[in-house]
Amino acid sequence: MADDLCGRTLGQFVLRERLAVGGCGDVYRCAQPMLKRDAVVKVLREPQRNSIIAKERFLREAQLASRLDHLYAAHVYDFGVEAIDGLMWIAMELVPGITLDKWLCERGPMSLEQLVPLFECIAEVVQAAHKCGIVHRDLKPANVMVIESEGRLIPKLLDFGIAKTSNDIEVPTPETQPESSVGEDQNPFGAHSPNGAVTGTDPTLKDRHLTPVGAAIGSWWYMSPEQWGDARDVGPASDIYSLGVLAYKALTGRVPFGAQSERECYRQHLNASVPPLGGDFSPDLDRIFQRALAKAPDARHGSALELASELRAALMASERELLRSLAQQWEARARAPGLLLGGDVLAGVQRWTRRAPAGVLSKLECSYVAESHRHVRRSIWIRRFAAVLAATIILGAFLNHAAMETRLAREQARSAERIAEATTTQAELEQGRSALLHGEPDAQKHLSEAYKRGERSSSTAFMLARALQPRLTEQARFTSTFGRMWSATFSPNGTQIVTTDDRSAQVWDAQTYRLLFALPHGDTVYQAVYRADGKRLITAGGDGAVRIWDAASGTLIRELRRGVAKPRYYAVSLSPDETLVAAIDMDGTVAHVWDANTGAPLAELSNEALGYSSVAFSSDGQWLATTGGNDVRVFDTKTWALVLSIPGPGIDALSWDPSGPRLLTGSGDGDASIWAIPSGKQIHHLRDIGEPIDAVAFSPDGRLVAAGNRDGAEQVWDAATGKLRSRGNYLRGKILSIEFDRTSTLLVAASATGSVAVADATQGMPITVLTGPRNVVLSARFDPNSRRVVGASWDGTARVWDATSPYRKWRSPSIGDDCEAVTSLEPDQRFLAVGCKNHPTRIWDTSHDQLLAELPSVTPAGGDFASAYPAVASTGDRAAIARGSSMEVYELPGGRLLRRIEHKSSARITTVAFAKTGRDIVSGATDGSLLITRDNGAQLTLPPSSASIDAAGFLRDGRLIAVDMQRQLRVYDATGVALAVLEASARVRTLRMSPDDRRLITVPSFTSKVASPELWDLEHYQHIGTLEARGQGLVYSARYVEGEQVITTCADGAARLWDAAKGQLRQTYRGGSRFLADATTSPDGSMVVGGDGDGVLRFWATASGLPLWTMPAHKSHLIGIRVDGDNIVTRGYSGDISRWSLPTPAAVMEACGVSGRCAIVPP
Repeated sequence: MADDLCGRTLGQFVLRERLAVGGCGDVYRCAQPMLKRDAVVKVLREPQRNSIIAKERFLREAQLASRLDHLYAAHVYDFGVEAIDGLMWIAMELVPGITLDKWLCERGPMSLEQLVPLFECIAEVVQAAHKCGIVHRDLKPANVMVIESEGRLIPKLLDFGIAKTSNDIEVPTPETQPESSVGEDQNPFGAHSPNGAVTGTDPTLKDRHLTPVGAAIGSWWYMSPEQWGDARDVGPASDIYSLGVLAYKALTGRVPFGAQSERECYRQHLNASVPPLGGDFSPDLDRIFQRALAKAPDARHGSALELASELRAALMASERELLRSLAQQWEARARAPGLLLGGDVLAGVQRWTRRAPAGVLSKLECSYVAESHRHVRRSIWIRRFAAVLAATIILGAFLNHAAMETRLAREQARSAERIAEATTTQAELEQGRSALLHGEPDAQKHLSEAYKRGERSSSTAFMLARALQPRLTEQARFTSTFGRMWSATFSPNGTQIVTTDDRSAQVWDAQTYRLLFALPHGDTVYQAVYRADGKRLITAGGDGAVRIWDAASGTLIRELRRGVAKPRYYAVSLSPDETLVAAIDMDGTVAHVWDANTGAPLAELSNEALGYSSVAFSSDGQWLATTGGNDVRVFDTKTWALVLSIPGPGIDALSWDPSGPRLLTGSGDGDASIWAIPSGKQIHHLRDIGEPIDAVAFSPDGRLVAAGNRDGAEQVWDAATGKLRSRGNYLRGKILSIEFDRTSTLLVAASATGSVAVADATQGMPITVLTGPRNVVLSARFDPNSRRVVGASWDGTARVWDATSPYRKWRSPSIGDDCEAVTSLEPDQRFLAVGCKNHPTRIWDTSHDQLLAELPSVTPAGGDFASAYPAVASTGDRAAIARGSSMEVYELPGGRLLRRIEHKSSARITTVAFAKTGRDIVSGATDGSLLITRDNGAQLTLPPSSASIDAAGFLRDGRLIAVDMQRQLRVYDATGVALAVLEASARVRTLRMSPDDRRLITVPSFTSKVASPELWDLEHYQHIGTLEARGQGLVYSARYVEGEQVITTCADGAARLWDAAKGQLRQTYRGGSRFLADATTSPDGSMVVGGDGDGVLRFWATASGLPLWTMPAHKSHLIGIRVDGDNIVTRGYSGDISRWSLPTPAAVMEACGVSGRCAIVPP
């Protein structure tokens, strides 16, 4: 056993008792006499003291733990290295309580009610760590202390010994790699990355390494799939996975993957499905854990708090939401007594309400519980009265009592039935909501069932409409002659569609979708391709023949065979000059080539067969590439000599560059490369490891390449530079085909999950996800105009879908990636000025998708000022731009310069704003001057401020508000007389006036990082309150909405709804892990709509705060939102604007009824 150091003094700490012995360090209870407190000290063990890596990791543990100053993390008090023997130690907070694993061992699994509050605290500290750039990498019950205090379980997160930071840097090293560990044992099968790069964990230690290449670090049962590979590459998503395992263990008492050998545990984490929780746990919880424990990091929750939020929602669905639903039904049915809670159910509800936070129940719910309680008391009184009657009138009382008991029994049975029905309805609703938020096809089924059962709230109808919308994209459905469909494609001119199945090929009219003719084969037809002019059709099948057909009539022109052999030809290719036809068999053993004009056989080319076959001619016809699933072989089409073999292993997919002799390959090992032909030089190694690649494609212009992975990810690279251009995962399942459209801007992918995705290739943004059959969609192809897609499925159908976005109606081009403004002077209006650094200012009429003018860019004021935003008059006929010390006013549309307004001191202008009505304009400058310029050119100079003007704006009644950098807030009347001088608590970035001019919100400057918006009374000129909530961070926007309310958006990704009169928080709407830049409400006030830093448009139910739906809207940050009737106009950080139209639930359900694809019930 290691030396016991009890009694030794380290710094201010006297070691008293050894608490634990670990592989790297020992932990001691100690005393700190100077501060009269106990602590714990962790010391580096003797065997590790000579290891540079161990010492650096120990130092990093202290550094990282000290960086994380959080209520739920153990605090670091001190760190030291003893001069006499080099002993390293960390002094930390002594946390009372026991570890979570010991708690579970002693008391058994937790209930969901116990877990959720505890887990929320754990998620909070993990989220804080991630914001500090720290990835823990060893989250497990043994590293969470549990403190019991006043009935609460409070966690403390421990052990940052193997944590990493997001600024870890990779540096080359010639040193021998040290042993890596999973726990303390080397992982013999986790090392996939090539040697030659290591990770330093501190930027000051660039020449050292802590985590060797390929090292898998962590604890077996809690490690994410990527953590088994190279622990240096893991990010926050790995901690999400570990948290999921931790929560699973806490609820069930077991880990999801509990193999006892390292190798088997590795295999389970990489390949096995998450076992159901079992017991009485709801399917919602299974779905939550399936997402948290997804194999692909991108498929997991976006943050620890998002995972905690879903667990909280599951808890609410089982208690809080059931009560809400029952109370609403009671109210909707005139408070019928039959819907009140019975005794046993009421007792359970009352127990829950006593535990619930104060104010969590609405007035309606409180009334419902109180009336149920009175109803039960009356029932008890009736039964007692019946007993008294029985004592005096025996027979009559007995009959009375029996009748009453019968009625009570019937009433209780009916009540129980209604409660069961309501519970089922609520469960369907919550499952549907969760599925919709995660893009799962089950959303339609669950939401439809809830709707049929009578859950017809506006939120439910909205979610159902979004779930049904993909069904409306299907325009036609073709059925096979027999069995599965294998391929489907449009003719080059878009007039025909050919499909192939297990017996035949069929040709369809692409406009009317009627069958033109069938091409009988008698066996499976795996592929059909058109000649470039569309006049000929070539089919390859399992009967050993390749056939050439007249595409107009369906007449067989030529049959190509090779003797008596009958290879099952799986893929076929036509040379660019249309003189050669090549086909390869299903196993990839052999490829045959024929003369397309004579049918004469020309070559037989062998391959190494592994069951993945592909064949393709180069764009100039000089080369033919084949693969059987291992290496790629390239043949000269003049001599049929093998000129090049590209070694595998496992190359499953290939694609030629249409613009030159380059070949793209993708392998089962996840390798993607571009090769020069015939030299075989690897031009770009796009990636060397990852999920297996089953589909690759070059864009028609040769500028982009794409790969489709088995986990559903699509990656697009620049073919010239090899740089990654975009990445997305919209299908979350194996991608079987991928194709660019003719413009090289769109990408379509088909998946084994039965869905098809159309995406913007360079932006990495989904255009539409097309819902197909619950079976494999083997291929998907664009029509020539890129407006439709046809896909072939193994369910025996081929479907034609609308490939355009069902929601986006218009999009302006981006201006640039270097825009600076994240907010604007006022909420986005119909006429919108979009400024972007070093680019012209664009003025848009967003109601008519019209560019009104391109004007000069704003000249920044310099210093720490938010440069004056460009301004547009509410009438849309004037725009003003700050240009240094002058302001230029332009006519719209067109952009003719009308006047140039100078401030007398030549000070730089910092703010510009038009009046709410008319064309009067105010400008403020760095010298504190304020100038009002009337529409007729007359000017009014206001008394100058003693400091630069930060913001200014008009009220509707003509008053003017201005605030300077010394936080002086002044209100002037229309003649320039000062009415009031107030003082803000921080510098102000923007002013937000209420529609009735009675109140004002000041939004603090970005330089005031801890400040919150302030609410002001403009009738009595006094401060109302501060809109401040715990953890909100920087506030990005604030705006007034209907009902005397204010919405703020914050750095913590949440929107908050406030009472505008009192400044009290009413509801919080949790979003993703990035900031929320803007939010507003729907026209009827039932929903809150927000845009975040990931470019995602988010929807919440206003009353409950529950998330309803999300939609990717911009590649850049989404920074502005305007609701315009049925349309939503959004603005991105790159200067792009989009207009969206979400069909109403009634319109969607009516369309579903007409199409027959998704009929539910009448709305």
